[in-house]
Amino acid sequence: MRRAFLVLVLLSVSAHLMAAPVAVIQGHKSVAIGERRFAQSLALHVERWYRESGVEASLSDDTDLSRALAGKRVAALVYVAQPDRAQMDALTEFVGRGGKLVVFYSSSQELATLMGMKTVGYQKGSTDGRWSMMRFVESRPRGVPESIIQTSSNLFMVEPLPGRSHVLAWWYDRQGRRTADAAWLASPGGYWMTHVLLADGDSDAKGRLLLALAGAHDQTLWSPAASSVLRKARRVDGGIPGMSAAAGKLADAGRRSAALSAAQGLQRKDQACAGLLAAGKGRDAWEAANDLRIRMYEVYGMLQPSRKGEIRAVWDHSGMGLYPGEWPRTCRMLKDAGFTDIYVNVAGAAFAHYASGVLPRSRVFEEQGDQLAACVAAAKPFGLRVHAWLLCFSTEGATTARIDIFRQRGWLLTNPDGSPRSWLDPAVPEVRSYLVVAVREMAVKYSVDGVHLDFVRYPDYASSLGPTVKARFEKATGRRAADWPEDVKSGALRNLFIQWRAEQVSDFVQSARRVMRRDAPGKMMTAAVYGKYPSCLHAVGQDWESWINIGLVDYVTPMNYTEDLSRFNEWLSQQTRTRQQALRIVPGIGVTASESRLDAAQVIDQIQAARRAGCPGFALFDLDTTLRQEILPVLRLGTCAP
Repeated sequence: MRRAFLVLVLLSVSAHLMAAPVAVIQGHKSVAIGERRFAQSLALHVERWYRESGVEASLSDDTDLSRALAGKRVAALVYVAQPDRAQMDALTEFVGRGGKLVVFYSSSQELATLMGMKTVGYQKGSTDGRWSMMRFVESRPRGVPESIIQTSSNLFMVEPLPGRSHVLAWWYDRQGRRTADAAWLASPGGYWMTHVLLADGDSDAKGRLLLALAGAHDQTLWSPAASSVLRKARRVDGGIPGMSAAAGKLADAGRRSAALSAAQGLQRKDQACAGLLAAGKGRDAWEAANDLRIRMYEVYGMLQPSRKGEIRAVWDHSGMGLYPGEWPRTCRMLKDAGFTDIYVNVAGAAFAHYASGVLPRSRVFEEQGDQLAACVAAAKPFGLRVHAWLLCFSTEGATTARIDIFRQRGWLLTNPDGSPRSWLDPAVPEVRSYLVVAVREMAVKYSVDGVHLDFVRYPDYASSLGPTVKARFEKATGRRAADWPEDVKSGALRNLFIQWRAEQVSDFVQSARRVMRRDAPGKMMTAAVYGKYPSCLHAVGQDWESWINIGLVDYVTPMNYTEDLSRFNEWLSQQTRTRQQALRIVPGIGVTASESRLDAAQVIDQIQAARRAGCPGFALFDLDTTLRQEILPVLRLGTCAP
């Protein structure tokens, strides 16, 4: 019975994949082993944008292209860098039978020839934002947006061949000037992007682009896509009737009148969309359904109560604000949206975007100036609190030379075979001291409101099992692991080892807190942490509950990144099980995290859950174009209203 059930499931999945009109194919055989995970992450974003635009897409790698392309009309090749002979034969056959390719980030001249184009080579940019927007030509297919905001740092340049292809979009720089670099090319075989669509914002435009390019060659895609978007719109807050009823119950007369009027407009838009679908006008129906979806979020936002005095924070991962070179513009936008705090990513063990005398100064600092100073200067007039965000034990942003320095100093964790791992070892006293000095530097040298610790942990359990860790553990505890690493993986020393690892991390947090209290009194120290406790203590040595209980941090921001509201509530319930602990929890909400992508209604629901749990505020990840375009305007209508 079980085998029969599994067979039915596999047949059902196979039938679904065959029925999907679009294939999303990630590079695997055609890219270096070390690049495969990157290719997979890029492909997952492309598949998601298709899905959100209403198009079903099958996701696979390039191991068997003939099978992946079977029955498809459009195929997106995501970082299929150098296809081999068999792969090229499959792609040639696909184009020969009328299939259309959408190529992202390939360096293959043979593939370019098939598409009527010519590769030019790899080009690396700088931090000057020379590739910050794609602007499409007037003759673009119907439905393709006029422009898409995206900052790319490197390209595989491709040029059109006369009479066989043409430029569809150009790259524009941060100042809005057109460059000489093509962003998109078009030919009878399909389309080619010189980079790949990144998950750095403007997601609605990216989904619209993918749908429009597919729909230009298969008009039948528009109607089912419109139906899918319409169904999603109708599910927001239970639908239009419930919204209308809720609008009529608002206490404030002005808000009630505005919400009722907006809710009535929803009904008209819904009826218009249904009429277009019935008339077979798929593209127009999709536009109407997408507009209805946006308006549904707005009305839902209008129905929400605000709460005064709470922490409303946002992480800025770029460390340069939403508008690089224009920190006042970023800060004004956050203030107007009702936000109070910004965690600005300006430092890590291997880089500093500020004038550090401790950490190696970054390319961003050298080319764009002191980002921490610029952020603080811009934020203060708007009353925004600035937290200098430090990536502690991670070596993110490290150059090869810097990693080699860490290795020579004996600062890196080691794998079980003794090879170095690119992560600083929290058990090395010099590592902890190095980071504590960096914390002090930012807190004392700059008028920040606090320092925000991230990656304040081990990377995982397996990374703690190298020979250098064994030596330090045995010396510190006086216990010998005769059968390493089995003794600490599942043997008699496991619990002692878990406790010892957590103590190394906590020792750093305690030392940093002591220095801040002494030299920067009144300034906050906060930490981004794994949400699941105590499993995070076992897995990565992060004992954040003890940090709260003994006052080492002002609050923690558990990274509760999920699209499932019940799971978010489950995590939050555990984190806030006592009143004392709830007051030290500012839950992180993964708006555009790798683990979750939330629409405006989902963000609102998680914020309201945090409020019900008694938390002093919330933090949104991450400050990007999607947050600016799709989330903050809706929050400002009610949830974060003045």
